[in-house]
Amino acid sequence: EAVPCLVVDMDDDEFIIGRDLLATLGIDVDRQLEQLATHRDEETSGDPFSLEADEPPAERQAATDDEVRAAVELLIERALQHGFPPDKVDKLRFIVFAYVVWRLELRDDPPARVPPLEVRLKEGAQPSK
Repeated sequence: EAVPCLVVDMDDDEFIIGRDLLATLGIDVDRQLEQLATHRDEETSGDPFSLEADEPPAERQAATDDEVRAAVELLIERALQHGFPPDKVDKLRFIVFAYVVWRLELRDDPPARVPPLEVRLKEGAQPSK
């Protein structure tokens, strides 16, 4: 069955389909929303992020210093490939390796031991929200 459509030629990855066309295709949006709102599965209701008590998170071996250093060196190489000034690469390398802050994956590290950031406005500057 032919369905009248308005096609707008655009450089976009998205398109909009109206309810009338969806209904013609057999898709009832209101019914799907209703099912989504009333669907309750005992296993999926509640906190979606809670872990089962008998299933602790899998512990992975922390990356070695050499692995972290190699990953950061790759980042430095990518920075150079994307226009970072080669004459400043030694200073960049000094800065990125000055502190032990790099991780290859998130872990349950203790909070950073750093003094609180103190912000002062320059004379004549107006604070804004």
